Amino acid sequence: MRSGPPASHVLRRATASLGIAAVVLLGVQPTAQAAGVDPSPATTSTRLRTTDTADAPDTDLVPVCGTPAKGHAACYAMRSADPAPAARPSAALPPAGLGPQDIQSAYNLPADGGAGQTIAIVDAYDNPNAEADLAVYRAQYGLPPCTTANGCFTKVDQRGGTDYPRPNELWAGEIALDLQMVSAAAPQAHILLVETDNDGLDRLAAGVDRAVAMGAKSVSNSYGRQGDLDSDQPTYGASYDHPGVAVVAASGDYGYGVSFPANLSTVTAVGGTNLVADPGSPRGWSETVWKRDAYGPGSGCATHQAKPSFQTDTGCAGRSVADVSAVADNVAVYSTYGSAGTGWQRYGGTSVATPVIAAVYALAGSPRPGTYPNSYPYAAGGAGLNDITSGSNGTCDTAYLCTAGSGYDGPTGLGTPGGLAAFRSGPSGTLSGVVKDASTGKPVAGATVGAGSDVATTLQDGTYTLNLPAGRVDGLTVTRFGYRTTAPLSVDIADGQTVTHDFTLRPTPRVHVRGTVKDGSGHDWPLYARLSVQGSPEAPAWTDPVTGEYDIALPKGADYKLDVTAALPGYEPLTRSVTVKSTAVTADLALTADPDAATAAGYTPRRTDHAEAFDSAAHAPAGWSVSNAEGTSNGWQFDDPIQRGNTTGGSGSFAVVESDQGPFGPHQNSELISPAYDLSAAQSAELSFRTAYTANLTQQHMTVDASTDGGTSWENVWAGPKVSDTVGHLTVRVPLRQFAGKPSVRLRFHFVADWGYYWAIDDVTVQARSLQAVPGGLAVGTVRTAGTGSGLVGAGVVDTSAPDSQAITAATPEDPAIGDGLYILFLARPGRHTLRASAPDHATLTRTTAVRTDHVTWKDFRLVHRG
Repeated sequence: MRSGPPASHVLRRATASLGIAAVVLLGVQPTAQAAGVDPSPATTSTRLRTTDTADAPDTDLVPVCGTPAKGHAACYAMRSADPAPAARPSAALPPAGLGPQDIQSAYNLPADGGAGQTIAIVDAYDNPNAEADLAVYRAQYGLPPCTTANGCFTKVDQRGGTDYPRPNELWAGEIALDLQMVSAAAPQAHILLVETDNDGLDRLAAGVDRAVAMGAKSVSNSYGRQGDLDSDQPTYGASYDHPGVAVVAASGDYGYGVSFPANLSTVTAVGGTNLVADPGSPRGWSETVWKRDAYGPGSGCATHQAKPSFQTDTGCAGRSVADVSAVADNVAVYSTYGSAGTGWQRYGGTSVATPVIAAVYALAGSPRPGTYPNSYPYAAGGAGLNDITSGSNGTCDTAYLCTAGSGYDGPTGLGTPGGLAAFRSGPSGTLSGVVKDASTGKPVAGATVGAGSDVATTLQDGTYTLNLPAGRVDGLTVTRFGYRTTAPLSVDIADGQTVTHDFTLRPTPRVHVRGTVKDGSGHDWPLYARLSVQGSPEAPAWTDPVTGEYDIALPKGADYKLDVTAALPGYEPLTRSVTVKSTAVTADLALTADPDAATAAGYTPRRTDHAEAFDSAAHAPAGWSVSNAEGTSNGWQFDDPIQRGNTTGGSGSFAVVESDQGPFGPHQNSELISPAYDLSAAQSAELSFRTAYTANLTQQHMTVDASTDGGTSWENVWAGPKVSDTVGHLTVRVPLRQFAGKPSVRLRFHFVADWGYYWAIDDVTVQARSLQAVPGGLAVGTVRTAGTGSGLVGAGVVDTSAPDSQAITAATPEDPAIGDGLYILFLARPGRHTLRASAPDHATLTRTTAVRTDHVTWKDFRLVHRG
């Protein structure tokens, strides 16, 4: 009988190719998380899905926006019909779909490009969560923050102000997609979001003019109206005709056929591809025409639009669509405003490709004044483009307008970005060569060669090709994780010239970083966990599932950040900084069980509710108080003074402050202050309340604040909407995690208005949350087929004394030391337990194991195949 894992499991370094280990513990139900609007947040699955971001999705795409009315446009975003989206991914369970690093790799883009450039997004209606969702997306992928506060993000209405249009659940997904794709391709760029009054073609055209007026040199338009009308150019053409600005438009999602504004001769029309990782190819990626059922990129001949001089294809006398293309399927997007659920979802459509191409133009630098940037890819003669030669978006009389082939074609244009060369103006030359390891002489793949925003990445054979502006280029270097950066190099290059220069990289000596990952919430048991190094392209390391030990060798003389995520659900990820000098480093790590998710094995959630239903009409409930500033005509009241009725979703009495009904008004500055809540024993907390209101953007402000010093100082925790709207039967949930452990926490519902409207609240609840450890330990092992030794994925392991607690075996593609069929099961109470393993077409096997409190026991199963 084995008491632990094989020796090869201990102190090892993972070197497997990218994948995701999935470990499932059933019988522990998760708690859905919602920060903001309720009801019906999606329940989070306990199973960690295996996701290869390069795999094509296996679910249908559905259009985000419906058919537009006459004179209006539809957004071209498409959302994958996945099941309930994962609201809280982690390093061990990243969002499904392609992320920024995939896009940068596929198109040879700099990982930190865009500094000094402004990219505009023009969309209809308002997404009130746009900035918050963008922050989640950028944080997930390690991109720098882009916020209003730091000046990176700006949101305006179509007149350049802050009188935002009304929200729209359909276009909100488009806005989230556009902002996040620009971020993925150009992380350092400033982003200008222009929200037009509605989806009318006249309003959207005005939005483009506003974006240009505010200084954007690259403008993304992921919308359109199907068809080619002779009225397009005279009616709207001037708004999309801005020499010296890259105006970019989606070609559409409905296959062969053109749409406005992509049919205009002054814009860059963007088609779409299906992008898939292809490690066996020199590029590492492959692309075909994006096609899913009836959907595909728009293309064709715009007979009512003049053919631009730079287009030379002979099958269309007018404007041919598209010009270039980019990925149009299977990208990860985070969106929380809309009817399709909250969290991470997969998006597609030419709405994906369009902001990517807009960002590539920005990366290439500001266009030359007086020129049309849609001509640049044609002038490049194929340099800096990946020619897409397979796939079709439908049938047509002129084959190349609907079927990909060598050179120009309709669905993908001239191809997809292969760096920045095809998206800049002016004379240029080519620098090429090979990068090798100075010690072994072997080629170095994945090295970055370049200066500033002009970069190329070496292929598997170490070769690179870099287009550079003609003249003297200074500061060329070669960088690669694990190697010393080369000394800066200067090169002179003439227009049309090709210069060859090889580089050698010297490996940086490595130092071991070792330690143990354990539970830090009471059990203290070792954890099977994934450790990745921020900025490292190398495979992650995994701890030993029984001892929790890990060993990573990192280049010395640098600071690193380790991202640590438990394979078991319910633990919060951890980022730990380590400094590696010349001697081995010990870094022990403790992961915290998440008291909000309450899904960690071996813990029982404890919930204490402090609730107030305002059932005592005519006055504030015990412990509550109302404070009215001087000049307040009427503040918070509890007897429904104008007989409005309870529209909050609650019943009976409620608290309300009125501002729009005589004799109330004209001014209110009123605070409704709660009693002190004792959260000293809480590990987390949440405020929830039912509400109804009519909001006014400029004349009324509603906030909830918290105080830990008896009201001397207040911290804002919730702010009412920044739009004019009427809302009822709404439940708001506000995280109060930062106040857990405090002995006295008060809340303030603060209403300030000058001839505003009203705010009503009911059923205010502060829930204190904590986890209590249940005595017991973990059983870990693999379930395999006897004889062959192949791991069984999807097998069940159950404790016969607690049959409701079951583990399902999973694949472990990232960890070469653990075969498929791994399970982790919590066993309550110490002592001997009988475990039963079963799998389809295999005989059930029962084994006994001894469990020690807060320890991990290894127990394998070998099931005999039947038949």
